[in-house]
Amino acid sequence: MKHPALLHFLAWIICLGGFQSPRLLAQELVQEPTEIPLGALVEQAENGNDDAQFELGLRYLSGTGLVQDEFQAASWFRKAAEQDNMNAQYNLGVMHLNGVGMIADQQEAVRWFRQAAENGDPPSQFTLAVLYANGRGINRDLMLAHMWFSLAAAAGDKNAAANAVLFEEMLSTEQILQSQSAAQAWIEKFNE
Repeated sequence: MKHPALLHFLAWIICLGGFQSPRLLAQELVQEPTEIPLGALVEQAENGNDDAQFELGLRYLSGTGLVQDEFQAASWFRKAAEQDNMNAQYNLGVMHLNGVGMIADQQEAVRWFRQAAENGDPPSQFTLAVLYANGRGINRDLMLAHMWFSLAAAAGDKNAAANAVLFEEMLSTEQILQSQSAAQAWIEKFNE
């Protein structure tokens, strides 16, 4: 730890949620519904099209063209998420984290954010880093928080870049090198 006073300040900020937190409101989930006719969309979703399943989840969540139903939204997001639709995985993570359409379950939220993060979704990488930093739904791990912030930063997230720099103040040089090595290994595996 390079600066004990800074560490104390950063810990205080984390406890208060001062680092950018996951998108907490259902209205802030990924994307808005499109103009695809509802009948065609339902048919595509029922035939297993993950993009249509995601879209139908959005429509149920927002009440666009049908009665708003958070439980149905979660059901359609889950179907799309199980097919590796990272937008659906992210939305399902947000819903689990905040108890939207289901009982809040932080560990299940972490599972969906991790899947989307592993699929290369920067908002999920950022959110997973925040969860690691706060020990929310997962054991607190500042090195993994740094790694995920670094990966989201590499994808262009400026808030993630700022948080990665702040976390470097809380880690030893060896820990930073280990975190950077893990991030590089993740990138190489992702690009295979």
